[in-house]
Amino acid sequence: MSDPAVRTMLLATSNPGKAAEIDDLLAGRGWGSLRPDQIGIRIEVAEEGETFAENSARKALAYSELTELPVLADDSGLEVDALHGAPGVRTARLAKGSDADRTEALLSLMHGMPSPLRSAQFRSVVTIARRGSVLAVGEGTLRGTILAAPRGESGFGYDPVFMPAGGECTLAQLGIAAKNSISHRRAAVLAALDELELG
Repeated sequence: MSDPAVRTMLLATSNPGKAAEIDDLLAGRGWGSLRPDQIGIRIEVAEEGETFAENSARKALAYSELTELPVLADDSGLEVDALHGAPGVRTARLAKGSDADRTEALLSLMHGMPSPLRSAQFRSVVTIARRGSVLAVGEGTLRGTILAAPRGESGFGYDPVFMPAGGECTLAQLGIAAKNSISHRRAAVLAALDELELG
C-alpha cells in the first residue's frame, strides 16, 4: 500500500462476497487487504474441523506460512435450532452447486416448519495469524429466522432467507453497509482486531 499509515492484512478466502464484507470492516479500522491470488498464493485448505474455530485457525495458519503479512481467516455458517445446529460447519457443503442450490436444499429440509421453529443464527469465528502463530481470535453471532422463500438480491449464501431478529428485511435486502453494521462477521472481525491491537 502506498500509504504507510494503512496496514495490510491477507484474507484467507476465495469467496468474493465474504472478502468484500471483510474489506469494508478492515478499512474502517485503518487496514488494507489483499487476496491470496494477488500475491501468487493458490492453496486449498481442507475444512475438516468439527468447529468453526478449528477451521478458521487451520486456514489462518496455513496461509501464514506463505507470507510475511498477517493473515485473517473467517469460518462461518448457519445454525438452525430445529435442525440441532445444522448445517453448521457444513453450511457451504449442504448441497452441490450455487448459493441458490444450497438455499433450496435448506428450505426443503425446513418445509412445513411453523415460524416458532424457524429460529437460527449465523456464527463466525475469525482467526488472525502470522508466521505460523495465532495472534488473535474473535467470535460473533447474529440471531434471526429462516423465511419460507428468498427475498432480496444483495449478499451471498443464505442471506436471502435470513431475517435478523427484530428486523423487517432479510440480509439480502439490506445491502453490504447495513449488513456490516449488525452482522456476525462484523462482531468477529472487530473482536479479533481488538485483541490483536491490544496485544
